[in-house]
Amino acid sequence: MHEHQYRVMKHITLALGRTLEASAAEALGKKVRVAYEYSPDLKKAPGGFTVLHCGLARRGGNADREYERTSEGERFRNPPVLLRARYVVSCWAPSPDDQELLGVALRTFHDHAEVEVQGEEEATVAPYEGRPTIEMEALGFDEHKKVAEALGIPLAPSVAYWVDFVIQSGRTTPIKRVRERVMDFKKIDG
Repeated sequence: MHEHQYRVMKHITLALGRTLEASAAEALGKKVRVAYEYSPDLKKAPGGFTVLHCGLARRGGNADREYERTSEGERFRNPPVLLRARYVVSCWAPSPDDQELLGVALRTFHDHAEVEVQGEEEATVAPYEGRPTIEMEALGFDEHKKVAEALGIPLAPSVAYWVDFVIQSGRTTPIKRVRERVMDFKKIDG
């Protein structure tokens, strides 16, 4: 286990932003800023994106304890917590360029349906299940308005995404193997 696996949501957020930034630069031929909180200057040309974490839910799946083999021996790790994080990607630019940015975001995560991590992120984001999947969820106007009010941002073209991930337990139990068993049979007089 990676000792910093609790950073998983931060690493997912940064990976989503990197993917979006690279895709926008390729599609539009210019750098488009990605921010993780709203700022009014994002609306200035060429615009920008916000990637905002706005929800968390449990999900189903295999939550059995995990077997590990380390240099210190064998052990079981307590069951993981299986979760889904909800992100809202909003597009900021003068209209109708903001809609073009929304199209870039939609295509980006349609083409990249898994979180693309690098370096240290690989150990925290995808410890054993593989890379987390990204699933789109359209925002209705009423829900979009509530999310914007809750986050303290104006309405902008936006889309929501669910990302499945795992939080591993830090607790382990060593496995003690029996190396040799000696059985001694004695005759009991009776």
